[in-house]
Amino acid sequence: MGKWIKNNLVLVSGILLPVLLVGGFFVLNNAPRMLADPPEYDFVLVGYRYDYQHPSDYYLSFEVRNNTLSGRAVPKGDGNTHLNRQYAGIFRYNAAANTFEEIVYELPEGLDGIEEPIPLLLTETADLTLDKRSQSPDGYTFEFLGYRGRGGLLGEMFGMRRRHESNYVLKKDGAYVDLPKPASTSGPYYQNDLHFMGWVIEEVSNP
Repeated sequence: MGKWIKNNLVLVSGILLPVLLVGGFFVLNNAPRMLADPPEYDFVLVGYRYDYQHPSDYYLSFEVRNNTLSGRAVPKGDGNTHLNRQYAGIFRYNAAANTFEEIVYELPEGLDGIEEPIPLLLTETADLTLDKRSQSPDGYTFEFLGYRGRGGLLGEMFGMRRRHESNYVLKKDGAYVDLPKPASTSGPYYQNDLHFMGWVIEEVSNP
């Protein structure tokens, strides 16, 4: 066997070197991801959309105040007509399962005639304490990577192909966790218009 390898060294090198090269790139690309601890903290997102066939005179706005998710319906004016946020979906990410769950809430009636901002009663998220800092306590950040092509066979081998279609990840140093695309029961939202609200650092259990 050794004599055959010696006599066919060029052939063996031509076979082994590409395999070793691909394997080396795969390990270098995936080592940070494999060595990183999985994310521990849930977080909350808001995704917006607009119904152009049924325009409204208001838009929705969400933010975190005093560690609690807060929402308002704001009348449109000359300075905010560009805000296409008639509908908004609230999503909670489950870190343990790497899944999103929609938090369904109700809008108050009579919003089309409002002249002043009206607060939204978000009882569904009142038990969540949110930290709106960009980095979680365990070092992850929520990021939008933009579109990346499938990459074909080489993309599969080098780990460049995305497993999900959301284009969003949780990133920690050189490691990242691909995030699934949240699904809304009220209709599609702008895929590239997901807004990070905060990490769930505490949840009050209701008796």
